[in-house]
Amino acid sequence: MKWSDIGPGLILAATGVGVGDMVASTIAGAEYGLTLVWALAAGVVVKYAVTEGAARWQLMTNRTLIEGWRDHLPAAALIGFFIYFVVWSYFVSSALVTASALVPAAIVPSVPLGAWGVIHAVAALGVVLAGRYERLLNMMKVFIGLKVGALVCTVLLIVFSSGADWSAAGARAPFSVSYTLSLIGGIGGTVTLLSYGYWMREAGWSGQGRLPSARLDLFVSFAIAFVFSFCMIFLSSQIAWDGPIMESGPRICLILADRIGQEIGPIGRGIFLLGFWGAAFSSVVGVFHGVPFLFDDAMHLWRRQRPAGRTGTAYRAWAVYLTLAAISSIVIARPVWLVFAYTVVGSVFFPFVISTLLFLNNSRHIPAGGKSPVVVNVVLGSSLLLYLFLAYEAVFA
Repeated sequence: MKWSDIGPGLILAATGVGVGDMVASTIAGAEYGLTLVWALAAGVVVKYAVTEGAARWQLMTNRTLIEGWRDHLPAAALIGFFIYFVVWSYFVSSALVTASALVPAAIVPSVPLGAWGVIHAVAALGVVLAGRYERLLNMMKVFIGLKVGALVCTVLLIVFSSGADWSAAGARAPFSVSYTLSLIGGIGGTVTLLSYGYWMREAGWSGQGRLPSARLDLFVSFAIAFVFSFCMIFLSSQIAWDGPIMESGPRICLILADRIGQEIGPIGRGIFLLGFWGAAFSSVVGVFHGVPFLFDDAMHLWRRQRPAGRTGTAYRAWAVYLTLAAISSIVIARPVWLVFAYTVVGSVFFPFVISTLLFLNNSRHIPAGGKSPVVVNVVLGSSLLLYLFLAYEAVFA
């Protein structure tokens, strides 16, 4: 276990910590000040436990989680996941590409947002198809430095220029159990967490001896997630907000940038926007690189064939699908039925993943020495209850 081992977790941090986390953290800071930092920390612990569980299964059995689903679960489970995966891929690729286009569209408004979106989608596809794992890792290191460094610099500018207003640390809205649990459940990515196993494979990680490396790698990854989201909460807690902000979506980050500019000037606004763009576009590149591995795995394992990997037809076809999905969402409106399917099916995805991890990592299918520790099982069990509540809220509330 060495610090030089850190790698796949950096890609995960660059991918999973993006616009969704920026929006959720901005709202949390604007509505509740610093009172929900504990929920942010809890969310990081939950996602760490889930990702560690998936990595544990792969390293202990030399099989991916999808392969475990195929071998030990009913076929309907894998079919259900695949249906969700198709819809999720459409929504996430379109949302991330649109968000990454917001910054250049705000700086150069003469070029339409849609045009910037197409440019970002095609650029991400080019990076993925042309680059090896090592190149991707080096690029993601730059993006992490860009987005985290930009936010930390913005925080320091506010602290040293006008001073931190710690009186704003308190909540401005009544405490909401649903929102707090949503913040815990939403931090750090969803399906992208499953890509971590494939990035481990790209890095050449296999065998039980790599589990300590994975733990350290994931610790650094989610520490980055915590620092990034904490900076967002702090920044939004220092800004005066007028009117409702819950429905602003990614544009709330542009509003925050303008407010930061009013507080500390255009340099601060520019630095923050650079971090926002870095967070958005690194997520696009990471999703376009990691998610096709899941499709490649599912297609080949279903036919009992060895996955072809990054150079295979299935991988490249799904990368193209993600690109076309993002572009199509810019051109046409999303069908109502697709929105409904995404909400309903997506709400049960994480309970499914956590349930399978609790089953597989405590079963006879994993070596005795590799079974999940009690503390991990407790965290995963608590997380399962959390996500079941969120699923109920999403479907019936």
